[in-house]
Order: sequence, then C-alpha cells, then structure tokens
Amino acid sequence: MDADLKSPPTYSLFEDAQGLTVAAIEAALGIHLLRAAGLVTGGTAGVALLLAYATGWGFGLVFFCINLPFYAFAYARKGLAFTLKSFAAVTAVSALAEAMAPFVPVEGIHPGVAAVLFGVVAGVGLLGLFRHASSLGGVSIIAVILQDRMGIRAGWVQLGFDLAVFAVALTILPPDRVMWSLLGAAILNFIVAMNHRRDWYVASARL
Repeated sequence: MDADLKSPPTYSLFEDAQGLTVAAIEAALGIHLLRAAGLVTGGTAGVALLLAYATGWGFGLVFFCINLPFYAFAYARKGLAFTLKSFAAVTAVSALAEAMAPFVPVEGIHPGVAAVLFGVVAGVGLLGLFRHASSLGGVSIIAVILQDRMGIRAGWVQLGFDLAVFAVALTILPPDRVMWSLLGAAILNFIVAMNHRRDWYVASARL
C-alpha cells in the first residue's frame, strides 16, 4: 500500500472552510429531523436532546455547553487546529439546528423516515468533519483519538457510547421512539465506520 494513503490530507484554508460549513449544515439538518420526530441519538448530541426534551431548554445552548469541557482534552491530545475546528463545528451546529426550525418545516414526519434521513445526512456530515480534522465534540473527539492511537474505528466507538444514551432514553421517551432512534444511530455509525478508516484517512492536526 502506498505510504501516502496513510498520511493525513492537506487542505487549504478555503477548502477547510467550505468542507466544515457543508458538514455542519448536514449535521444540523439531521438534528432538526430528529427533534421534529421526537427522536434521540447518541453522544453529546443525544444527551443534549434528552435534556432539551426533559427540561424544555433549547437544544443549541445545551449542546454548546455540554461540549465545553471536552475542548481541553481535545487540545491536549489533538492540538490547537483540531480543537478550534471542533469548537467552530459545534457552535455552527448549535446555531443552525435552532435556526432551521422556522425555515425547514417537517412536522408530522414519520419517525422511521426521520431516523433514516438523520442517519444518512448526519453520518455524511460527521464523516466530512473527521476528514477535515474536526469533530462534533464530546464522544466524537474521543472516537477519533482512539482510532488514531489504537486503530479502533470511530463509528464502532461511538456506537458503544450511544447504547448507554439509549438506555437512559428509555426512561424519558416512548419505547418505539427509542427503537427508531437506534436505527438512525446505527445507520450513522455504519456510514462512519465503513468510510472513515485509518488506512484511508487519518484525522491528525497539530499546531
């Protein structure tokens, strides 16, 4: 295998900006679909959704705040560039997920359709973030680090965390909503696991 296949790609500032913007829009759209159907996902996004459902707080603010402690860990392990890109992605998704509500009406969407669409668009969005040496904070930071250091695929790492979130979700949401949510998370993680491989891309950025 060529050695350059194992080397992280180099992007210009413009390429990074457009890639991160597109990926953040896709991730925010996925969250918007989940909320419209009363579904949840894993990781810090799932925790933020559960808190939003239980308290009535806005998802964007909760998601932004939950991720704050993870940036120190990201900086220590992945460097300044990765941390700044992840902060920008989380901030963009937090804002866009709230801003989409009045402009992208999807009330009444079937939870199964919402789950599948979420898995696809958010999975591609998360993949885009990883490939531009970024993440959506929290669990995805840990997942990328474990993939780089130990060769464990990021998608499978996230799925393990997701299962714990879904166990909590069963105490808050109806069982059928949790089952549809699990489908969406499985699709998302399958897309990431199959396409973000250590021998294809290595999200490694330090300054």
